[in-house]
Amino acid sequence: MKIVSPITFIDKLVKKNELGQDFRLMDHQREILRLAFAFDKNGKLPWDTIIYSTIKKSGKTTVNAAVLLYWAFIQEPPNEILILASDLEQAQSRVFRSAEQIIQHNPQLKAESDPQSRIIYLANGTRVTAISNDFRGAAGSNHGFLSYDELWSYVSESSMRLFEELTPIPTRRNSLRFITTYSGFEQESELLTDLYEKVVIEGERIHDTLPIYFNRRARLFAYWDTGVEARRMPWQLGREGEAYYDSQRRTLRPAQFQRLHLNQWVSSEARFIEPGVYDSCVDPGLKEDLTGSLFVGVDVGLKSDSTAIVAVKYDQFSDRLVVAGHRIWQPRPGEILDLGSTLEFFIRGLSQRAMIEKLLYDPSQAQRSMQMLREGFIECEELTQTQANLSTATQALYDYLINRKLRIYPNEALRTHVLNAATKESERFFRLTKESQRRKIDACVALSFAILAAVRTGRVHGSTESGFTYRLENNLDGFYTPEEPAPYGGPAGPGNAIRADRRPS
Repeated sequence: MKIVSPITFIDKLVKKNELGQDFRLMDHQREILRLAFAFDKNGKLPWDTIIYSTIKKSGKTTVNAAVLLYWAFIQEPPNEILILASDLEQAQSRVFRSAEQIIQHNPQLKAESDPQSRIIYLANGTRVTAISNDFRGAAGSNHGFLSYDELWSYVSESSMRLFEELTPIPTRRNSLRFITTYSGFEQESELLTDLYEKVVIEGERIHDTLPIYFNRRARLFAYWDTGVEARRMPWQLGREGEAYYDSQRRTLRPAQFQRLHLNQWVSSEARFIEPGVYDSCVDPGLKEDLTGSLFVGVDVGLKSDSTAIVAVKYDQFSDRLVVAGHRIWQPRPGEILDLGSTLEFFIRGLSQRAMIEKLLYDPSQAQRSMQMLREGFIECEELTQTQANLSTATQALYDYLINRKLRIYPNEALRTHVLNAATKESERFFRLTKESQRRKIDACVALSFAILAAVRTGRVHGSTESGFTYRLENNLDGFYTPEEPAPYGGPAGPGNAIRADRRPS
């Protein structure tokens, strides 16, 4: 039988990519596809799963779409082609959209197909359909080709059951899975981890210069490229490429840079920020200044954890934020912290000397205190502890630190809490966590809430920064200085009661 290779099909019929630009396979892509589609004389492949894994901006999606169209137009028509991703929106927006656009930009393919919203109909009777991770709806399909995009994100029970449900069809000459993906998260991307170990670790490398592997018994083939050696496209090389990767290294979280631009497996738990990044935000001449318009974050721990409050405000001359002040209270072993004489006392005093524009707090143990403060007309907003909210707060803090948009006064306790923090990261969230109970991170959590409060509210105009003056007597900062932590019992003593007058300037 006459066998047409995907390389021949793409060379002759895919002259333009999904953007309408001139397209031609790179030499290394040709070699990968030559080995991946090594049909025998009967047109049968020795494997039923092909993995194409490399770094970002390497044309993975275009290759996936081009191979999919090759299969749809050439292999065993009428055929059933399914495009899958961790959700329907991703399935439709990536490989399906690329295939649809390649058809539109290449006249010979366009003449033989009819793309619609979720299905591409071909004149040979083949259908290309984008589906979600509904394993029940996929049961009973007679597919000849499955296109998977970003298999690392298949971590839910439904997505894993979908992969298991769509096993190769034995009654077809070939029923193939074609997977394009980055590496995933250790101990989370279990489906991809299993495939990786079977083909890369347990399999055999079959090419001298390209990282191509196969496991004949498991019927697996993989091109799995990692590190700087994976930069094989022209735009990834030279000065332009170096400038791009340098900018990405500065803006992405370390684990994300490793995964996207080195295609390396990463731990889902890692240090939140490096000491050098934090220290670059420290201004040696800056001092605590709890005046003006403040945005406050509170994290409460009554027994084993600390209770922390951090206030930030907008810098007068830039869009940066400034840490205005903080306090950390640690209960004695076996005792419960008295929030009334510590946190509540401090916030009431703070509201007499500054304008609290917004206070975000963890509601788990602070509801009573926050209700008491609301009765004093202090705007307290609960930050419900959902993954989405915690991810947003963590990302806000990370962005302000990594981009040096936060000015911090020197304080070892605050620095320790931030550097103690680790992160838990997955496809859907990125949040602060602690490596051990002894390594406190409460001030870091409070700082993330304070920054989120500022970001959500924005710079406040016409505030008390210029509208009021304050008179404090008897050193009634009565708010303990960072160098002199508050005693466990509460305020410094009866002689330090706050007497602050607010009057127009």
